Amino acid sequence: VLLVVPRYPAQFFSLTGTYNPLVSIFLDRIHQDILPSTWVLIGFRLNEPLEVLLVASLILAVTFDMPVIAYETYRFIDPALKENERKLIYPFIISTSTLFLFGLAFGYFILAKFLIIALSQFFIATQASFTIDLADFYFVIFLTVFFSGVAFTIPVLVYLIIRFGIVEASFFSKNRVYIWFGTYIVTAVITPDGGPVLDVILFLPIIALLELAVFMGKRFRGGEPRAASKGRRCSYCDSPLDPAQVFCARCGKAND
Repeated sequence: VLLVVPRYPAQFFSLTGTYNPLVSIFLDRIHQDILPSTWVLIGFRLNEPLEVLLVASLILAVTFDMPVIAYETYRFIDPALKENERKLIYPFIISTSTLFLFGLAFGYFILAKFLIIALSQFFIATQASFTIDLADFYFVIFLTVFFSGVAFTIPVLVYLIIRFGIVEASFFSKNRVYIWFGTYIVTAVITPDGGPVLDVILFLPIIALLELAVFMGKRFRGGEPRAASKGRRCSYCDSPLDPAQVFCARCGKAND
């Protein structure tokens, strides 16, 4: 739709003149907000503009569909979840979508602009003209913004694996140095400017969200032993079970 529907409705009936797809609005914003006035974009290949439009359409489609993607991901693992764990579906969808959008905004308004400023210095140092390949420019911006959004959703996954008991919160506490180092490496890959400034700018909010996720997961798991002291309960519907009872009288499912 973004690639087929014209930007202006009158172009539906125009047989002559230019054709601007709906996705060109997004490219115009990048051109105005991020591209320096001294830079000139050139398409060196015949199909290069089409590639840029296709990738831009794909990224926008993923952004708009993120709530659906989060929902389908949760539904995929739904059969293995307990009844109380299924209540997390809406918080999971909302938090994942919100953090993804915050990450996109952070990548677009902060990372991408700092990235262009940082890369400009290499042109000045080598006395090169600011004639940039069309696909190179847009793909760097697309990837930086998109992976910034993905990186912001990592704390949600960390919280879930702690809450589901897949990994204990103590694992993150004991291996904090290694986790921080690995996170910094990931941020360095996402921000290909060659310097540490952008790495730190992206690293700090992700680590803050990650530590918050570990803290919240630890608090939840810390309350479980008190709940378990009330007796043996069904893993699926939380009904009370006798010590030797295998099948739940309420839901009929087997328990270990």
